[in-house]
Amino acid sequence: MTNSLKRNLRLYPWYVGLFHAYFWLPIYFLFFNSKLDLSDVLYLASIYFASVVVIEVPSGWFSDTFGRKKTLVMASCFLCVAYTLFIFANSFNQFVIAQMLLAAGIAFNSGTDTSFLLETTQELNDEESYGPCEARAMKFNFLGTATAAILGGLASIPNYRGAYILSFFGGIGLLVITLLFKEPIKNNKEDRVNFFKQIVTCFALLRNVRLLWLSSFAVFIIIVNHIPYEFYQPYVEALAKKYDAMKATPLLSSIHLTLTMLIASWFASRSIQIKNKIGTSATLLSAAGLQIAIMAIMHFFLSLPAAIVTLFRSCPRALMTAPLNVAVAPNVPASKRATFLSLQSLFGRLGYSVTLAAFATMAGDSTWSSISIMLGWGMWVGLAGFVVLLVTSRFK
Repeated sequence: MTNSLKRNLRLYPWYVGLFHAYFWLPIYFLFFNSKLDLSDVLYLASIYFASVVVIEVPSGWFSDTFGRKKTLVMASCFLCVAYTLFIFANSFNQFVIAQMLLAAGIAFNSGTDTSFLLETTQELNDEESYGPCEARAMKFNFLGTATAAILGGLASIPNYRGAYILSFFGGIGLLVITLLFKEPIKNNKEDRVNFFKQIVTCFALLRNVRLLWLSSFAVFIIIVNHIPYEFYQPYVEALAKKYDAMKATPLLSSIHLTLTMLIASWFASRSIQIKNKIGTSATLLSAAGLQIAIMAIMHFFLSLPAAIVTLFRSCPRALMTAPLNVAVAPNVPASKRATFLSLQSLFGRLGYSVTLAAFATMAGDSTWSSISIMLGWGMWVGLAGFVVLLVTSRFK
């Protein structure tokens, strides 16, 4: 039993790294845009986030009710099917189905992975190792994305679908790892409640002011972190066009993403150390401030120095993820943990889905000026949210 649980700790960083080996990440926007209009590409992104919203909380309830391992296995299966569809999709409707299955894979992992790690350390009576293990897993997260980015970019040079073929094989590897996991804690039948009662009891936890502030930050940062993520590919494309290097866009995008993830992995490995030195609130607010600054630079400047600055766009997520999980997860009962974390993710993704839908209504052509306007709106909304969190941080 103990050896099986220790195997969880050995395998978990590799699971996280492979789960986030998004070979398609450097080219998905370019791939969709090669088949569809810009407005349809933005609607596809909005549909993805809306699908995660719909699936997010049911997947958390499923995890709390039926176990972490089963939920992670299902996440891997959804990803494998989604990548298979992306390989063959050509129409908007086919891409919609693939996006929905991708969303299901992401949603079934969300909250369950963190709960799985925490409960493994608790079962081993070594909860103190949870924070460092989470930070190490985040390092693997970004290293996995970095490695996949360069490989996916190279695979997409002859055809964008090559990145999705690699993703499919990555999904198979992910499924093998999840099947090797050991369920850390068996849920007691008396702890199981119906879906709607579970949601109500999770909201009741927000009477804790600190938990309310942390959850509000989690929702806010999901929205803010995704805006530079969504638009860095057209940013690189516009920069390549400016320097007459359009044919190299997929490779430049993958190299840019790889460097971004390598930098972020360094921050992720040290995030708990930084939190221990300056405190949780300061760490989280610093991450948010950095992301807003990056949005501002992308909005105002289209240049090589600005492109270098955007290499830091994943550092906020690297800096805040482990400290946020360490602050939230241990303070939520195990029988509600995945559902609670899924609710945080749900509202964040719902907010971003609405943001993308709003962006789609103002999308004109595919020129940089149109995208720059969207980044400007994101910058001002992010700044307003940051001020609110800064002011309220003293009351928690």
